Amino acid sequence: MQTNNRLFSLLFVTFLLTGCEERFPVYASFCTQEKAPSLSCLRYPLVEPQDKLLLEEALGFKEDPACPYYLKLTKYKIGQCNNPVVKSTGSDFEGYVRLEILKGFTCYYKIQSDYKLDRDAAFKRVLEQTKIDLKLKK
Repeated sequence: MQTNNRLFSLLFVTFLLTGCEERFPVYASFCTQEKAPSLSCLRYPLVEPQDKLLLEEALGFKEDPACPYYLKLTKYKIGQCNNPVVKSTGSDFEGYVRLEILKGFTCYYKIQSDYKLDRDAAFKRVLEQTKIDLKLKK
């Protein structure tokens, strides 16, 4: 009987943990329909050091200060929004993580994923999809 209780408890905890995983979609696109060149370098200005390490590892580009392409990372929480319509109607998500690769002011690639409670999971989704997209571009 005690073995059954332990098994039930383990299954219940597993069910709870897997049921809480956020499954927000990832929206990604290369910004131009033209044949854009594949990236050979990247800069990471204004990116937190811990995020920069994750980005360099996932994307496979060490920082190159002379590179014309740079990465812009935005981690936005809606609680910072002062729009009365948004505040009164609520939202299905709490914020988003957006990554953009730009050359000057021209967009090369952008990707975004929303999150409800787990911003780190959204960042991980964005990194994984970006890694796939940039490899396909090579």
